Amino acid sequence: MKKLVTLMFALMLILSFAAAAAAETKVEFSGSYRVRGWYMNNFTLQDDSDNEDKSSYFDQRFRLGVKFYPSDNLVMNINLQALKDNKWGTQSSGLSWKNKPGTLGGGAGDAEYNSSFEMYRAYMQIKTPFGRFDIGRMSGGTAGLIVAGQGGSPMGEDRYAFDSEGPKDRIKFTTASGPFLLIAGYEKVAEQDWTSAEQELDSDFWFVLPQYKFANGAVNSLFLYGKNNATPGESMPYWVINPSLNLAFGGFTLNAELKYMTGKMETADLDVEGLGFYFDAIWNYGMGEAGLWYMWTQGDDDVTDDKVKGRVGTGGDFCPLLIVYDIGLLNDASNNSSVGLWVDHNITEKLMLHAAFGYVKINETEMFGPGVDDHYGNEFDVGLVYKIFDNLTYEALFGYFVAGDFNKFGVAGADVGNAMAFRHVLTMSF
Repeated sequence: MKKLVTLMFALMLILSFAAAAAAETKVEFSGSYRVRGWYMNNFTLQDDSDNEDKSSYFDQRFRLGVKFYPSDNLVMNINLQALKDNKWGTQSSGLSWKNKPGTLGGGAGDAEYNSSFEMYRAYMQIKTPFGRFDIGRMSGGTAGLIVAGQGGSPMGEDRYAFDSEGPKDRIKFTTASGPFLLIAGYEKVAEQDWTSAEQELDSDFWFVLPQYKFANGAVNSLFLYGKNNATPGESMPYWVINPSLNLAFGGFTLNAELKYMTGKMETADLDVEGLGFYFDAIWNYGMGEAGLWYMWTQGDDDVTDDKVKGRVGTGGDFCPLLIVYDIGLLNDASNNSSVGLWVDHNITEKLMLHAAFGYVKINETEMFGPGVDDHYGNEFDVGLVYKIFDNLTYEALFGYFVAGDFNKFGVAGADVGNAMAFRHVLTMSF
């Protein structure tokens, strides 16, 4: 009851503020309420049915977006959420973006559990004659194919390689002239007090991203410099380059993205490196689309040398497969690659069917010992999306993961079992 009162009080404050400023300020509201049902079985990949882990539950999430327009050149964006991935039967909400707290295989989420209400984005937009400034906590995803407008899937399974839309604290500047777009900014990743040794334990990014749009697509590249002092005793400056290409012709679309990271752990005197590559080809055939993807992230081929490799992960919102990437066996992990295909076919304007298959392998197995197989496994997904009303949608998605021999590592002479998951979602939007 306290959390409901807190939420209602917050909404009343926003509405009262909007009413007081109505004479001068335009206000827009949008939002959604989502209820999900989950069934997950054997994510520990045990071959013995007596030891299989099983989990089934419902969770929910409410989101409200508010935009204030004090003038034509100013916008205040506020995003609120309550009951973030909150299991039915509990009274706490894990306020986490990436780790999906409570989801088996996805990690425990944030250690701190707060009330069931938070303002997870709040930022101002200032329009000037020479460009727009975004200042505050905003959506992430300033690189690669997100900027090119690619990566989404009708099943809600994002394909944002090497990136995430999780909130980021930034100052971002965007300007455009004809086919050219330029994004530049500063991001505060971590802020901590100075130590007794007068060492500032902060982490900061500075980035610039030029883009050129042409008749059949776009090309861009993120250039980022980061200074990570958040770990005591380690100072790690590093550089990231993240180019991407989007091409469309006829009914086909091609997308490609590369991410390279290089840096140095100064105290340990170790070089750091990361590399990832993503490609997809999509065919729009009128009643739907069929696609093929390939994704590769670097592993460390020699753990004894003076270079730490494999610092580029697949991305927190790279989720073309339900079990391997979304729920989290390899969510945002390096040292893996996958090839797969998907079909999204519209039976009617309201009903869409989905199917996907992926083959996943571990790129470097030497670190796990001699003779370790590199086949991680195969996954099959089938699902549907049904539009009940204009603002009410039902989704169902079933995934079955066939574990490969890599998962026998550490279990001498033993076999491994397969995993399955079922998720169905009812979403109301407004």
